[in-house]
Amino acid sequence: MLAPRIQLSLELSYRCPVEEIHRHSDLAEEAEFHRIWVPDTVVSPWDAWLAASLIVQNTKRLRVGVGVTNPFTRHPVVMAQMACMLQTLSRGRLSLCLGKGLSSFLKKLGIHPEDEGVEEGVAILRRLISGERCHFQGRVFQVDGLRLKAAPPPFIPIYLAATGPAGWERGIRLGDGLSVFWEEGLGEKMRSLLSEPRLPVAVLIPFSVSLPDFFPNQVTQIEVLVDRIRALEEQRVDEVIVAYGDFIDLKRITDCLSPHRGNEKD
Repeated sequence: MLAPRIQLSLELSYRCPVEEIHRHSDLAEEAEFHRIWVPDTVVSPWDAWLAASLIVQNTKRLRVGVGVTNPFTRHPVVMAQMACMLQTLSRGRLSLCLGKGLSSFLKKLGIHPEDEGVEEGVAILRRLISGERCHFQGRVFQVDGLRLKAAPPPFIPIYLAATGPAGWERGIRLGDGLSVFWEEGLGEKMRSLLSEPRLPVAVLIPFSVSLPDFFPNQVTQIEVLVDRIRALEEQRVDEVIVAYGDFIDLKRITDCLSPHRGNEKD
């Protein structure tokens, strides 16, 4: 089975029905996965922050991530307020992941995402979450002396999504971790771009046997998924996030990859 050094996480299926969220998170916690990430997307039947709140209230140990989210549809001040509440409610189990968002969708809303918006959003988030009064005058966002009423929660890690050279550079410079898609040659890219001590890297692998159109370039065989995770462990990746299609796929993953069950077999 897989070495225990790599953290195995899940991404809540964007097709998961609202009434099934608790069932999915129950199984993830029972199988002792590290974290469940909740994608912030309009193609799901739920809101990401409300779904994350349901998971937090329904679990005791499972870490919860919100993202990839963006500061354009979720203003950094609003995001900071929600993050403070959820981190307090979860007793320190929350992480965030920020990126530019899907440009084609944002432009339909009259929003033109810019790299500066992500950087400014991270800066505003860090100040507000830490309890500071935020004075910020950026090109995209301006905050005039605002401080949140919420008490500063435990530290909230902020990952940055990295899909190209600019994303990697920004994530390395500003993030507490990097979230990337699996790709050929990822190990070489990490070795060339990351210095020691290096940031945590989380790699997303989409997987579904049940749904052939679930995700571009998805893995459709559990054996291939296991091989990729083993290779990533050898490349010193910190966390693998398996995005699954439906509950049947989730069962396949937990039956094969559960850290708890894997340790029992060793």
